[in-house]
Amino acid sequence: MTVERVAELLPARSDAAIAAFVAEHYDRLLRLARLVCRDASDAADAVQSALEQAWRKRAALNDEARMRPWLDRIVAREAIRISKRRQSLLGRLLTPVQNVTWIEPGDQRASDPQTFVALRAAFVRLSPDQRAVVALHLHLGYSVAETAAIVGAPDETVRSRLRVATQLLRAELEESRP
Repeated sequence: MTVERVAELLPARSDAAIAAFVAEHYDRLLRLARLVCRDASDAADAVQSALEQAWRKRAALNDEARMRPWLDRIVAREAIRISKRRQSLLGRLLTPVQNVTWIEPGDQRASDPQTFVALRAAFVRLSPDQRAVVALHLHLGYSVAETAAIVGAPDETVRSRLRVATQLLRAELEESRP
């Protein structure tokens, strides 16, 4: 097989793999973006923009087994960018605060719905960077190193964001207890 033939087959195989992966994992990517953005339309925009970026940069994906963290990184970074843009002064002035709904169904095992509501409210008050590391590490199960690679920050920064976020969440939950 010639080098040209391999070059012809690789992008086609990669294109098909990306398309199949996105079809299967689109809802999960949307949930990840929504955890960071807190807004359904911003999350949809983040996923759309991230998928466009991924498609343009698909040649950089050397190992199809690494597609999940590769796409998660692109989606998380785009969601952070969009969320930060919305928090800008102009965005705050022109965009009213919307009711934020949680994207996952309520845990049926939760014995105290008030704690669940308080946790949701506390999560919303975290910064986009903090929401991203909490969503990636605690919700999706990425390690600290993987989370750091996805958000493009050093491991220590991710640990710091996780520590501060969990402290803030704990403090808010303590305040909400009767």
